[in-house]
Amino acid sequence: MNIRALAARAPMEMITLHSGAGALLLWLAVLWTEAPRWAYGPICGEATGLLGHCPLCAPAAVLTLVSLTGAARLYQLVGRD
Repeated sequence: MNIRALAARAPMEMITLHSGAGALLLWLAVLWTEAPRWAYGPICGEATGLLGHCPLCAPAAVLTLVSLTGAARLYQLVGRD
């Protein structure tokens, strides 16, 4: 008899959804704050930031990775059902 534990997808769905929404808002904030620089050079060309980026880029990138990883994992779980 095979007993398969059911994976609770609801917490992962919420984490993926909220991290994706947060990443979207942060990327929009990056674009909004860096809009005046578009005509003159690269976006986020701040010398004081992390690796030459503005302070909003790091959390936006992390939340993007979290949401993409969660989406990939949810896709795998749905494929098993």
